[in-house]
Amino acid sequence: MHRTEPEPPGGGRLHGRLLQILGAVSGVVALIAMWQLGVFGGGSDREPVSAVDGATTEWPSAAAESSSATTAAETTAAASATPSESASATPSPTPSGTASTEAPSSDPEEPEAEEGPADGAACVANLSLRNDWDDSIEVTVEVVNTGEERLEYWEIDLDLRDMDVYHHWNMTDIGHDRFASEDWNGRLDPGEDAVAGFQAEIDDHFELPDSVPCTAGE
Repeated sequence: MHRTEPEPPGGGRLHGRLLQILGAVSGVVALIAMWQLGVFGGGSDREPVSAVDGATTEWPSAAAESSSATTAAETTAAASATPSESASATPSPTPSGTASTEAPSSDPEEPEAEEGPADGAACVANLSLRNDWDDSIEVTVEVVNTGEERLEYWEIDLDLRDMDVYHHWNMTDIGHDRFASEDWNGRLDPGEDAVAGFQAEIDDHFELPDSVPCTAGE
């Protein structure tokens, strides 16, 4: 009869546990290896990860830059070559409701000279004291043609303050202290004179003037 020798106690259990530990470690190492290969292995079917996600800026080529510079230069030259076009723009017409102001004429018409009663005729009546009494005087009147035309008649104004004519000669009383020439002494050539006279009552403060107004007529 064959007899089996007994195994040493506890040896089989230790050997089994070591195998289990080695298997677990081997599994962990395998997992680590697989993870490293998946991340850093650089497989052909893996797309690279972009560092920055966003719009991509495209830089123009040298030919495009040269074309843009040429176009800008031509535009500037065309604008500077025709400055008069903008300056010569037609102004907008004046609205009909706005009245336009016209500049005054540089040569205004001179007003026509008013003609006197006798154009070119003039005279003067000089007075000189001939006699002087207490309340009256005698005066000589000399009428002279001072114009360039022959006179046909003359008139003088003896409306003087503090004097009242009561007698006269060589002239005609035409009223309101005005006296005119006679038919025979009214025609006077330039520089010629006619002599007349009068007597008048005066007040204490009367002063005889050197001349009185004279009107001449052709």
